[in-house]
Amino acid sequence: MSVNGAAAAGKARQPKLGCGVGLRTKHYSYILEQWPKVDWFEAISENYMDTGGRPIQILEKVRSRYPVALHGVSLSVGSTDPLNLIYLKRLKALADRIDPVIVSDHLCWSGIGGENLHDLLPLPFTEEAIAHVVSRVQQVQEFLGRQILIENVSTYVTYAHSAMPEWEFLSEIAKRSGCSILLDLNNIFVNAANHRFDPLVYLADIPAGKVGQFHLAGHTDMGSFLFDTHSAPVIDPVWELYREALKKWGQIPTLVEWDENIPEFSKLEEECTRAKFFYSRFENWNPPEVAASSARESLNPPRDASPQSLVEILNRMKAYVRPLSDSKAGPREAREESDLLNPQGGVAGRERMSVYAGGYVARVQEGLADVYEATQFILGPERFNALGEAYAAAYPSHHYNLSRIGIHFPEFIRTAPGLDDVPFLADLAELEWRMAEAFHAFDKPPFVPAQLADIPLEDWEYAKVVFQPSSAIFFSPWPVLDIWKKKQDPGSHEGQWVFQKTPQHLLIGRRDAQVRCELLNPAQHKLLEGLLQGRTLGEVCEDLADVSGEEELPVAAWFSRWAADGLLVSCEIKRSPNVSLAS
Repeated sequence: MSVNGAAAAGKARQPKLGCGVGLRTKHYSYILEQWPKVDWFEAISENYMDTGGRPIQILEKVRSRYPVALHGVSLSVGSTDPLNLIYLKRLKALADRIDPVIVSDHLCWSGIGGENLHDLLPLPFTEEAIAHVVSRVQQVQEFLGRQILIENVSTYVTYAHSAMPEWEFLSEIAKRSGCSILLDLNNIFVNAANHRFDPLVYLADIPAGKVGQFHLAGHTDMGSFLFDTHSAPVIDPVWELYREALKKWGQIPTLVEWDENIPEFSKLEEECTRAKFFYSRFENWNPPEVAASSARESLNPPRDASPQSLVEILNRMKAYVRPLSDSKAGPREAREESDLLNPQGGVAGRERMSVYAGGYVARVQEGLADVYEATQFILGPERFNALGEAYAAAYPSHHYNLSRIGIHFPEFIRTAPGLDDVPFLADLAELEWRMAEAFHAFDKPPFVPAQLADIPLEDWEYAKVVFQPSSAIFFSPWPVLDIWKKKQDPGSHEGQWVFQKTPQHLLIGRRDAQVRCELLNPAQHKLLEGLLQGRTLGEVCEDLADVSGEEELPVAAWFSRWAADGLLVSCEIKRSPNVSLAS
């Protein structure tokens, strides 16, 4: 039986995991030192599937002690673009490596037309969308070889084309595709307030046996709507909804999320302990078999909107979300057409669209700040965010992982106006990007230093050396390493930055999961540059004569140190095109 057939044949059979929390970078040290008393952890898939460095090492250590679930944000199962095969391959590789108890993602779309908006964007609740998502969920399950869970998302707009309520849309997809449901109770509460429906009606219409996990989280009251920020404790009405959900489905694995303004781990433990209190009261509970109600009250009835396909609706939504650098396009608000959105709880759809448009810029700024810490320190938050907003308009994202959003930032800085007072900034940003790539690179087992002694002296000139993927060299006419260190200097502060041009040659690499930068002299830089280009040691050493003159260079000592630091992967002797002797 196929994965989809097996999943559809019976109820969701998730283990009784208990109550867990999200695995976040801020808590790595505490978790590894204390091994706290939580039942399990949920890791964001994208934070670990594209890295060969410290994050995946941490995840493996956590997995050795706890069950782990993988929760994705970029599957984009609702998009009309083809499924991203690279994404699926990396997700499968991570799942095979970690052996998670649950793999989940969201019932949404995050991009279209090859561009990623890095958001959990809502779908129209139509039969076309159901058929489309069902097909894609089945493809994903077949590829991964396992059932997945899909999560209901928080929303701030609904479409005029929707023909059913959200809960019916979610339920139909789960029933037809064979997937299970990750029921986010905070999102139900948020949507109920934003779109004016009864959250208990939502719960009543979810079919028995299809829920495999609960999410609990906090949100922010923005006055005219609720915003799903995951930045606060769970509020009492959501706890009440959790009790109702436990009453209906029994002990479903429960996860407490906290993603913004992340507190100390002890605060997460308090929330998890409260969830355990409610969870434990249903240990011997046998949920009654209750038929779904198929309730349609609270549904905004379809208006007399012109018929549009799913791809047309998503493209129109995209046009409102991503800011454009083309000034001829005109203001985003002026181009909204009245037949796309319903009023949202009495508020015009246009007003709520700003949540998504502002969110895109904020996420770009967030992704840049994670990589370009020193650049932000030099500019100060206000100038850095303004630069990030202009970058968001000029460079659309084409990668599913937000950590790759800043790939063009250094070149953008080189031509951006208003940066004459920081002429070194582009080089500093380029150094930071290379350090980020080194941090995540998929390094290989290092070359054993003792093997260098096995290479006959007369063969060294034919040696070709392969370095770790994390290794790179960098040159700047500015003292960029010294400037980068300013962010770590408590005596430094935002202000006017004046530096004299002092050239620096740098070797970037990762040792013991930490990225390090080593100052090189011109001869070392020239040597490494040639070797990284695939040239033999003999060929490179001929060029070094121009740098060293009559001085004999300690090349052997350099190689010994680099090998000892784990920067070398292999050393091969290539005497001729037809002869290759591995060292």
